Amino acid sequence: MYMNKTKRNLIIAAAIINILNSLFGLITAILFVFYRDVIAAYIEYTMFISFMSTNIVMATISFAISLVGSILLLYAVRQKGKYFRGSQGMFVAGFIIVVLCGGTLPWILLLISFFVSDVIVVNNPNEIKHEEKQETKAYEDKKKQIEDLKRLRDSGIISEEEYKQKLFELL
Repeated sequence: MYMNKTKRNLIIAAAIINILNSLFGLITAILFVFYRDVIAAYIEYTMFISFMSTNIVMATISFAISLVGSILLLYAVRQKGKYFRGSQGMFVAGFIIVVLCGGTLPWILLLISFFVSDVIVVNNPNEIKHEEKQETKAYEDKKKQIEDLKRLRDSGIISEEEYKQKLFELL
């Protein structure tokens, strides 16, 4: 059971574009410090970079906040959106941060994602069974490895410290 792919892709695209947008603002502010005349002429020519992006402190703060918002968005749709319903608070927080600190395109994508159904889409039953088999197999493999370690420890082949170390590495 996974999240609607369209909604997930819109959220991921918004997070990535938000990071790139804020990174561009930060780079512009850094370049403005060193190449004030060239960047000022570029800003006047393009007229799409705000005055705030020339202030390095504001650009750094905006980048950090935008990065946090994007991380919250990406975390909300982790593992193909499997846990999205439980992460909606993080999604809303990321959405608010992106709307307040991000660019126009990311929040438009997020706004569109609000209108896309987030109903969990049940994939092909064979895919779900295959995934469950893989999870069960991984669990059984770890269980067998732990049992083997315990037998080695009990037979005296490895010490208690080695057992704990290998168990820690395994888990």
